[in-house]
Parts: sequence; C-alpha cells; structure tokens
Amino acid sequence: MPEKVGDDILIKIDGHILLQYFKFVMRGRNMKKVFIHAYAAGNLGDDLLIRILCERYPKVHFRICADESYKERFKDIGNLSVYSPADKYVRLIDKVINRIKSTDRGFWKLLLKTSYATVHIGGSVFVQHQDDFGAAFRLDEELSARSKRIYVVGANFGPYTDEQYYRKYYELLQCYEGVCFRDRYSWGLFQELPNVVYAPDVVFNYKADIFASEKKQVLISVIDMKNRTGKWGISQYDQSYKKFIINLADEYIKRGYHVKFISFCKFQGDESAIEEIITLAGGWQKGQVSVCYYEQNISQCIRSFAESEIIIGTRFHSVVLGWLMKKKVFPIVYDSKTKHMLEDNEGSFYLELSELEQDAGQIVQKIDEIKVPDIESLVIESAKQFQILDKVLSNEENI
Repeated sequence: MPEKVGDDILIKIDGHILLQYFKFVMRGRNMKKVFIHAYAAGNLGDDLLIRILCERYPKVHFRICADESYKERFKDIGNLSVYSPADKYVRLIDKVINRIKSTDRGFWKLLLKTSYATVHIGGSVFVQHQDDFGAAFRLDEELSARSKRIYVVGANFGPYTDEQYYRKYYELLQCYEGVCFRDRYSWGLFQELPNVVYAPDVVFNYKADIFASEKKQVLISVIDMKNRTGKWGISQYDQSYKKFIINLADEYIKRGYHVKFISFCKFQGDESAIEEIITLAGGWQKGQVSVCYYEQNISQCIRSFAESEIIIGTRFHSVVLGWLMKKKVFPIVYDSKTKHMLEDNEGSFYLELSELEQDAGQIVQKIDEIKVPDIESLVIESAKQFQILDKVLSNEENI
C-alpha cells in the first residue's frame, strides 16, 4: 500500500472512518512506533510479557492486533494501541488495500510497514506442532520480510521432530536484528549466530507492586490436558493428573491450608479443568477451596501469588512468578520448556507427568523441604532479554 491512502479512495470513505484513520496516523506521532507480534488469547503469562515490554519503553508507541477484549484488558497501558478486527475502520482499510493490491490482512501489513520495528515476544513461539509446518513458517517469514527490523524476545525453540524445521528457522533467524532465547538449550541450537543470545525468562523483569500478608495458603496452577492432543499431546495423562492434584489438595486441607486454584487462560481450558477437579473431588467445603480466574484482573492474580505460602505450578509462568515472589515452588512439568528452565537454574524438586503415581503425603513432605530460591542473579540476568532492544528503543530519536 502507498504511504498515504490516495484521495480518490478516501473520498469513498465516510467521515467517521476518516477520523479514525487520522487518529491512527497521528497517534504517537513524536514517538517510535513498534509493532508487537504476540499470542493474544487471554493468557496471563503472555499478557505479562506485553505489559513488561510496554512499561520498559514508555517513550515508544506500541501497536498490537488483538480481539476487542484487549482494549479493556490493556486500557491502563498509555503507550499501547490495540487494533481489533472488529473495528469498523480496520475492516474498511482492509477492503481498500485489498482492492488496490488484491491482498488479505491489509491493515496488519500496514502496521508492519509503518512501524519502526517489530518485536515478536512470547514463549513457545517456535514449536513444530504439525508435520506440515509450512503455514506457520510462511507467517514468520512474512513477518520478517515486511518488518523494517525484527526482534525476538523471550522465546524457546522446539520441540520439533523434523530437521528441516530447524534448518529453515536457522536460515530465517539469521535475518533478524536480534533474538533472545529464554533457555540455554534453545540458545545452544543457534549459538553460532552472532545475533542470538540467552537470558532468563522475561517475567523475571516484572515489578510486582503488590504487597499482601502471606496466608496459610497453597496456590495451584492447573492446565487442561483432556484437549491437548496432536504432535505433543498429553491427553493420556488427564485423569492421573487430576487425581494427583486432588490428592495433593486433600493433604494440604488436612494440614489446615486453604487451597486456591488459579486459571491462567480460559481459552486453553484452565477454568474447565479447575471446575472438573472440584467436581471430581466432591467433598471440599466452600471455606477450604477458592478459585482465581484470569480475565482482566491481573492485580488479583498477582495478589494470589503474593499471599500464598506454597505454589504448585503447572503453568510455566506460575513457576517463574512463584520464584519471583520468593515462595516454595513445586513444578509439575508437562512440557520441555519448563524442564529446560529448571535445568538451567538447578531447579528444586519437581515431577514430570509420567511420575504422578506417587503418594501425595510423601510429596507434601518433600515440598516442605524445598528452600525458597535466591533469584537475585536471575532477576539481574533477565534484563539481558532486552539488551539488544535497549540499543534501539531507549533513545528518543524518532525514525
């Protein structure tokens, strides 16, 4: 699309749309504009990554394409514009560009073209989910080709089964201005590339300005395994996992603990998994168990971590947040990304899904012996996730 929409096309657009397009052009006029490519599906971990990025560079105007709910979810982030496919002017600009160039996703491409840089931020963003990975690769290829400069922050690479998948990404990532992986395993696959570095997970940079008195409470992060099928499916562990969680909760309730379940992502089934666990358990009293579901209530979720004594974490970032808040953390490893992080940091006692047929009482005793980790060095090192971006976004020059 041209740098400016031609007058002959704008004449056909009503005044409201012209106004919205003018606001799009003018917003952040005196700031660098940076496009964020991220998983925007209501996942607490991924939403934290976006927040951390925007807060680190307050003089940068960030843009993201996400559904309408994100306008409310991120309304407090002053330097972030959320563009939804439901926006009338977005749909109209898509149509206009399609008529000019016969292309889809015109507004998305316009954002890439008019942005100083693209930041692809996320965790498991390079996973071979299918034998035919062509569609996913082409999206990353187009993202790179249409961006003036592109950076990856906070990712891990794999798992993958096809050597061709690795080779194609090895070639593609050479074209990026900077890539920072969050585990040494991923970095090791690309360590010959000078633009690839390693630093601990982005969320170790999170400044949790929430203080809560610690309670005799266990916070349990769960995921839905029933619907996780496919190449890296774990659905076969669904029943044993739920039974294990119930037995652990029972043990803590016997010891006088309050048990709180936390859902990181409704879309991925966390809430339904929690509801099924509570139903299967049957006899828990209302005062013994409670829930915290992430929707737009990030402060409430962070408070749940702050007030808990023990974190039982299946979600990757539940482990990170637990460590960050200096809690005893017991990880349940369902994916190699968590195992790689634990190996990097000599993580404490944990179990993989194939090891859950164990006595809950003995597990609780082992959790009692876990020491609260000293993560000062992790927090310092995690700032290196942004060491490449700092060089191009921290100065005030507008390009």
